[in-house]
Amino acid sequence: MRRAGRVLFHGTLLGLLAGGTMFGLVMVVGYIVMVVGWMFGQIAVPELTVARVAFGVLMTVLWGGHILAGLTALLCQCRRSHQLSRWIARAAVTVSPALAAAAGRAGSEHPVVEIGADAPYAFTYGVWHPRVAVSTGLVARAGQDELVAVLRHEGYHVRHRDPLKVLALRTWAAAFFLIPLIGDVLQRILDGQELKADRAAVRECGVSPVAAALLKATGEPDSAPGTAQAAMGGPALLEARVIQLETGRGPRMLTTVRRETVLRSLPGIAMVAVYGVFLYQLCLAVTVCCVS
Repeated sequence: MRRAGRVLFHGTLLGLLAGGTMFGLVMVVGYIVMVVGWMFGQIAVPELTVARVAFGVLMTVLWGGHILAGLTALLCQCRRSHQLSRWIARAAVTVSPALAAAAGRAGSEHPVVEIGADAPYAFTYGVWHPRVAVSTGLVARAGQDELVAVLRHEGYHVRHRDPLKVLALRTWAAAFFLIPLIGDVLQRILDGQELKADRAAVRECGVSPVAAALLKATGEPDSAPGTAQAAMGGPALLEARVIQLETGRGPRMLTTVRRETVLRSLPGIAMVAVYGVFLYQLCLAVTVCCVS
């Protein structure tokens, strides 16, 4: 029941965000069409005052800014992810016997790539076709049980298409930059995916291999920042992940919602709330247009 509730919450949140973006885009285009039609005498809008026009322009700028910020973040992530994939293709080496054996023990159904790099890391990349990359540095430092734990962890990310979630949620967070609270909520979802991947690895391998793998997979490739990928290690969430390994339960608050974040979100929330007034004005204009 609890799992079904989380799935419903995440699905509802993403649905509202997607619907809000489409709604904003339609409203912006509709308002522009209305203003252009009024300028050329094609639409007779009653009581089109300066205040209403100014308010409409403000709302157009608001939603246009959201859309532009979201698209910019999306294109940036796609570009950097493409560059990461090309770098992996150049840096890939023949899979070592140790990694191949670990992949066999883990029952990996997804492709595993070994990267010739001294830094110890492992991550899942690829938005549409997720793959797992493991560095030779991690293969050299980790034992067989630890490599199996790493692949079990990354296998969870592959099965749940977490790189795609990273891409989508970071895009939404950037789009709603005026409401930082939304970014914190979305980050909690991504944090939860990491903890779930750890729990999946613990169920298959036990606590000790996962803990050892977590402490050894401390690096990341130079091309990783800003890409749609889910990594095994790194400093983020380390304390929360250790607590989970010790207690068997993840912390209730993965990303702390600070009072300052809520206060900085209030103007954006207010602007979205008064958007209903603009919606009324636009519906009125469209009705007049259709009737005439």
